[in-house]
Amino acid sequence: MTENITTTPEIAELSAVVTRLGELVQHVSDEERGAEVSDEQIADVLHAAARLFSAKTDRVGKIAWPVREDALNATETVVLVTALLDAADVNLFDMAIWYRRAE
Repeated sequence: MTENITTTPEIAELSAVVTRLGELVQHVSDEERGAEVSDEQIADVLHAAARLFSAKTDRVGKIAWPVREDALNATETVVLVTALLDAADVNLFDMAIWYRRAE
């Protein structure tokens, strides 16, 4: 499904930055140099993505997280989810309750 979004200069620039970020991350991963990336840089990228997701859902309503099926493997997904749960001080029991709540 294609979305009909008017592109502003900021959105076009963001698109270029995201594309370049993907290329750089792939290169760093391929070279097995992930440990050289600072915690702050990783946090900044995650925070930016979360803010964009939240800003979009504020405007268009609840949407599914737009992660392609092949974007993350199981290990990457669990590592990210675990870090996010730890950062928010949420345990798996609480997560299960919120996950199953009626919408």
